[in-house]
Amino acid sequence: MNASDQQRVLLAGDADEIRAFVFESTSLPQIRGGSELLVRCEDLVRQHVEAAGGRVLYCAGGAFLCEVPADRAPATARALERIYTETTLAATATVVVEDGALPPAAPPGPLDGWAERLRRAGEATGYDGGFAHRVALLQARLRQAKLARLAAPFFEAWPFGRRCDTCGMRMAVAEVSRPVPRHAEGTQESESIRVCPVCHRRHQTGVRGDHGARGHFNREFARWLAEKRGRTGTRQPEDLDELVGGGRRRYLALIYADGNDIGGLMARASSAEAYQSRSQALQKGTQRAVFDALSAVCGNALRPGEPWPFEIVNIGGDDVTLLVRADYAWELAVALVRGFETEVGRRLKASGAAGAGARVEAVTAACGVVIAPAAYPLRYLERLASDSLRAAKKRAKSAGRPESALTFLWLRHPVLTGEFEPLMAAYDRPDQEYALTSRPYTRTQAEALLELAREAARWPRSQRQQWAEALERGVLVSINAIQYNIARRPEEDRIAFAQFMAKLGRLQPAPEGEPGPLWFLDARGDGRTRWRTALLDVLELAELEAMRVDGEVGATVERPGEPCTD
Repeated sequence: MNASDQQRVLLAGDADEIRAFVFESTSLPQIRGGSELLVRCEDLVRQHVEAAGGRVLYCAGGAFLCEVPADRAPATARALERIYTETTLAATATVVVEDGALPPAAPPGPLDGWAERLRRAGEATGYDGGFAHRVALLQARLRQAKLARLAAPFFEAWPFGRRCDTCGMRMAVAEVSRPVPRHAEGTQESESIRVCPVCHRRHQTGVRGDHGARGHFNREFARWLAEKRGRTGTRQPEDLDELVGGGRRRYLALIYADGNDIGGLMARASSAEAYQSRSQALQKGTQRAVFDALSAVCGNALRPGEPWPFEIVNIGGDDVTLLVRADYAWELAVALVRGFETEVGRRLKASGAAGAGARVEAVTAACGVVIAPAAYPLRYLERLASDSLRAAKKRAKSAGRPESALTFLWLRHPVLTGEFEPLMAAYDRPDQEYALTSRPYTRTQAEALLELAREAARWPRSQRQQWAEALERGVLVSINAIQYNIARRPEEDRIAFAQFMAKLGRLQPAPEGEPGPLWFLDARGDGRTRWRTALLDVLELAELEAMRVDGEVGATVERPGEPCTD
């Protein structure tokens, strides 16, 4: 460090298990309140750091990086940790401060094996004693401190007494009122429940409104919608039942999106100013991408007096969490990822944050979508969405070039689990060497998948079910059954189906000699070659598209006599 750096040190912090805190309950006011409390913590962090004579370089999504005077750093770290506990009663934060001399740089000259690879990686990232090196060491110390944390807020639960009606874990201490689903005549009723101190604070925060919207990100969207789109009078849903109530079937989707290698982009910042510039471009670009996607996809549902078919849970840097009516989910996820690539990339270039030496080839994102009945416990839905996001990120990294990726999971008849892999294994037929899915998809493939699903949604539902059942019987049997089904159609339908199959074949091109667009050989995953198909993914998304109410953006209409109910 130089002389000026010795007077100011870096301070890094990260909230612990904040997603578990937000999704502890299935109550929408509780989720909204949990998110709002965490945003309030971030505001207090900024205020406290600035009051201590420091500056905030990044603060979003529960994580923060600051510069503070060295003599005030320990006291500031302790104060920032207290902010989360005192504001939320249950959430905690881990904060660390850099101290001591930096380790020496890697020795010059060639090394062998892994030592040489690590030395080159350090050179590319800037591990030379500069700002990037300091941040990397501080983040490593933060991860170590989070793993070593032993204490957490404790609420004694007696063997007798009433438990909280919301979380079911802590003792109830207060009574609150929450809305119940609207009846056919449009009346709104409420019920009284007993809640613990943590749930009481979340509830009180989640039911308070400002400018017609509750929750920080919802308020920002409402203002943006009024200013940029001229739409006013819209309102938020009171609960999850009302959120999904406008659809034909009561399914809820949780969308979890995250930028790819954003940590690497931030780690290559050569100065505090560059780090701050990149974080601002990232935050503003992500928020604009979310707002544009919601307006474009759900725009026709944002009518005066009608509840929004979504809830913005979090926009933290490059991290986005949304609850949305299921029939919007895939289209919204695709629009969100596309907007993230455009908006964040444009703002990084405009701000000069991705300038010389940044090695930013493209800004990409990964997205996981999990769909289940509205009553499904959200803590399990969140775990499934997190795992699906990891699967999408793995697909993005496997391409060998910057590429966005998306995947989805639909629990039509859900089991109470938060394990993603066993549910996806239901599509695999290892004994017969084929799999009934091609997920995850790149963003370009996901867009093509959406168009195919919209086309298939206009078929009779019996047609989609017949083809799905044929795929279950295996490669050759399904090819014969589907081709025979097409051959028996009138000439006009045969032409339409031929065009559909051509589009399906372009989605996952099969090498010469393989049996056309229905199936293709793939060696992804564990390295074993197996047959895969994208058609069942198209048919599942078509079922979601068919739920869309007439007149909404992208709405599809079922043919007479083919209801959309199970």
